[in-house]
Formats: sequence, C-alpha cells, structure tokens
Amino acid sequence: MPFKDFSEMPVWQKAFDLVMDIYKITKTFPTEEKYGLVSDMRRAATSVTNNIAEGFGRYERLDKTRFYKFSRGSCYELMNQNMVSHALCFLSENSKNELVNGYRDVISGLDSMIKSIETSPKK
Repeated sequence: MPFKDFSEMPVWQKAFDLVMDIYKITKTFPTEEKYGLVSDMRRAATSVTNNIAEGFGRYERLDKTRFYKFSRGSCYELMNQNMVSHALCFLSENSKNELVNGYRDVISGLDSMIKSIETSPKK
C-alpha cells in the first residue's frame, strides 16, 4: 500500500515514538553529558526519522535504500549508546531494554523495506 506521506509509514511512526522517548529520558542525564551522550543520542534518534523521511522523498531506488540504510546505521548507534548509558547508570535496565528492542523493531521494518525495494522489478 503506497503511503501519501512518510509520516504514514509504520516504521517512521515507531522511530518517531522512540525519538520522543530519547528526548524524555536524556532530560534526566547528568548535566555534564549535555554535549556528550545527550547530544549524541538526540542527534542519532532524529537521524533515524530524518533519513526515513528523506528516503521516502527520493525517486531512485538506490537513493531510497541508501537513506534507509543510513537510518538503519543510526539505530545501531542508538542501541550502543543505550547500552553505554545503562553501564554508566544513567538508564535503568528496563528502559535500556525497551529502547534497544524498539530500535531492533525499526531495523526489522527498514530491512523489509530495503529488501522489497531492492528485489522489486525495475520499472
């Protein structure tokens, strides 16, 4: 089913919810992390949704999948940052697991989209 807008895509919606979670959670981090983990995590989280949106707007298949792959990479970056945050006691085990699993879901959705685009017959 074609989407009229990127914001209708379930993978973007899931990633957007996670951006809101990242912003909420990082508000509780120590102030000395403002230019460290807080900045890195917020940048990576918005990168996921930004690249999904940009990929949606691209016409060429390779352009689309390139941006979806950038988004995928940012998901892995966030999984690592959440693990680091937990190890530093900035993030509870439960929050870490919810965020990591959320980004795994986004990666799964992106993988499906990438595979579908790359294996579809050329028009």
